[in-house]
Amino acid sequence: MRVHEITIATDFQPEYLQLIVQKASHFSSDIRIKFEKENIQLDAKSILGMMLLPIRQGTIITIQTKGSDEEEAIEAMSSLLEKH
Repeated sequence: MRVHEITIATDFQPEYLQLIVQKASHFSSDIRIKFEKENIQLDAKSILGMMLLPIRQGTIITIQTKGSDEEEAIEAMSSLLEKH
């Protein structure tokens, strides 16, 4: 399992959340996003799950990947979430 913590720099719009879900769906590994403050864990491949919680500036999240391509998945997801 790979883990990476990120502090979100800007608010995420629904269109960007959809892009995150599409990117996550390319990997066979499980990809989870944990919201530490709210004690909630979401599947990054679920558009409904991703739309439930607003990802706002200053939000601290933890990305967890587990599976055969977990290293590639964590790198891609971290890059996508940090560069927005």
